[in-house]
Amino acid sequence: MITNSVEQENELLDKAFRASPCLMAISAISDGRYIKVNKCFEETTGFSAEEVVGWTSIELNIFDTPTRIKVTELLINQGTIKNIEASFRRKDGSNRVGLFSAEIIEFNGQKCILSVANDVTELRNYEKEVSKLERMNLIGQIAASIGHEIRNPMTTVRGYLQLLGAKADYMAEKATFDLMISELDRANEIIAEFLSVAQMKKDELKSKNLNEIISNLYPLIEADAFTQNKQICFIPGVIPDLKFNVKEISQLVLNLTRNGFEAMEERGYLSIRTFTEGKKVVLQIEDEGSGISPECLNKLGTPFFTTKDYGTGLGLATCYKIAENHNAKILINSSSCGTNICVLFPI
Repeated sequence: MITNSVEQENELLDKAFRASPCLMAISAISDGRYIKVNKCFEETTGFSAEEVVGWTSIELNIFDTPTRIKVTELLINQGTIKNIEASFRRKDGSNRVGLFSAEIIEFNGQKCILSVANDVTELRNYEKEVSKLERMNLIGQIAASIGHEIRNPMTTVRGYLQLLGAKADYMAEKATFDLMISELDRANEIIAEFLSVAQMKKDELKSKNLNEIISNLYPLIEADAFTQNKQICFIPGVIPDLKFNVKEISQLVLNLTRNGFEAMEERGYLSIRTFTEGKKVVLQIEDEGSGISPECLNKLGTPFFTTKDYGTGLGLATCYKIAENHNAKILINSSSCGTNICVLFPI
C-alpha cells in the first residue's frame, strides 16, 4: 500500500512537472547537464527535450557563463534562490527575460538543481512602453503650458531685429542681425518639435495612399540627398489606402529619412520601400550608416535623448507619437552595416 502511494505521488509530481505553465528543468549540480525539461521549457526555448538532455545551458548557449556561475554559487551558498531576473536565449538566437527560482533536490539518487522560470519578456517590454508614454505625456503637458508663451516674445524680438537690420544705420551689422535671426529660427524649430509631441489630431485622419504621400515629398527628400552628396531610392509596393493624418505622416517620413542621411557618409545609399505584410502596410527606411549601439537602441524615442552633437532628441519622439496616433508600431534593427526602420500600419 505504501509503495503504491509513493508511486502515485511520484506520478502526480511528474504530471505537474510536465504540465506546468512555467519553464521547469532538472540538471545535475556536478556538471550542469540537463536531465529533464518540461513542455513549457521546450516551447519557450525552441529546443526539444532530445536536444537538451545531456547538454549544459552554456553548451546550448541558453545562458552565458557568468549567469550560470552566479546561479550555481548562490545555490551552493544558500540552497535556494528566488526570482532572480536574467536573460536567456532561444534556439533561434533571440533574447528573452525570465524570473528564475531554483533549489537543490535529490533526483534518481543524485544531487540536482530544480529550476523554475517565468518568461517576463512581454511584461518588461510593456513596462518600457508605459514608461515611455508617461514621459511623452509629461512632455506634452509641459509643451502645452509653456510652448506658446516662449514663442510670443521670440516673434517680437525677431521682428525688431528684422526692422533694425533693414535700417541704413545698421547695414554694417547686417550679418550679425542675420545670425541672431537664424538662431531664433532654430529655437523656434525646436519649440515646434516640442509642441508636435503633444498634438493628438485623430479627427483629421483621411483616406490616403502612403505611396502618394511619399511621392509628394520625394522632390524635397531628393534635394536633401543632393545637397549632402547621398543617394536615395523609393521603391513603392502595391498597398491599400489607409486613414492618415497627411501632415503627421509627412513629418514622420521626413524625420526618418533625414536621420538616415545624417547617419551616413557621403555617397551613402538610403532606400524607402512600401509593401504589405499580412494585415500591415509597412514603410521601410534603410540606411548604410555605422549603426546604433544596443545601449542607445533601447533609449530611442525617449524625449531629449539624442546621439547627435546638435540634436534635440525630439525628432524620433515625435515619430513615435505620430505612430501611436495611427495605431502603428515602429521597429528598429541596427548593425554596423546600417539601420533598418519599419513602421507597421494596421490595415
